[in-house]
Amino acid sequence: MGKSNIETNYNRHVKNARAFAKYFSGYERAEKISQYFSQNGHPHADYTFNQMAINRSSNKKFAVDIIKAMASLVAENEMLEAEL
Repeated sequence: MGKSNIETNYNRHVKNARAFAKYFSGYERAEKISQYFSQNGHPHADYTFNQMAINRSSNKKFAVDIIKAMASLVAENEMLEAEL
């Protein structure tokens, strides 16, 4: 499986999360992205959202940062589950 499987899952989640939050921007977009990952395998999406919200530099960058962090964790978890 390896790296390409993680990348495939990562890209799939980024694409799906973007579509889920399509009509939102800024902080509201970040909330929708968090909601997507909460429903799609992120083990602690609310906690991650709250911690990253505290340290955000801008609302637009916050949405980008949250999608990267959450997609990465979910993709890695999916790869690990597949290896079991």
